[in-house]
Amino acid sequence: MPAHLFACQLEYGIIPRLGWSGTDDAVLCHQCDFAGCVNPAHMRLGTNRSNRNEYDRRRRNLASPLADVRGAAGRTRAIAAAICTGLANHDDPATIENRIRAAENAGLPLTLW
Repeated sequence: MPAHLFACQLEYGIIPRLGWSGTDDAVLCHQCDFAGCVNPAHMRLGTNRSNRNEYDRRRRNLASPLADVRGAAGRTRAIAAAICTGLANHDDPATIENRIRAAENAGLPLTLW
């Protein structure tokens, strides 16, 4: 069971008949687009079709985490590494935040504008 599904069911109870087969059965949809997110408040029930349409729409937004050239999981790993480095160096919160922003910006797609 994926961690986000487990977290959501811990918070709200068992979700019946979640479809993972490509049909229009109910699926758990992320709202924040961060691969490592397991916050139940950032999820909702939807269909495979609605989830895919939302994903495609947000993926085209260059400011979206979904547009990261490293992929969503690569972005999450880069942010985690930035935080771990900051903590290991005993950086203050502002410096760690700057490390996070630099890790996020490193994955932005190249554009001509």
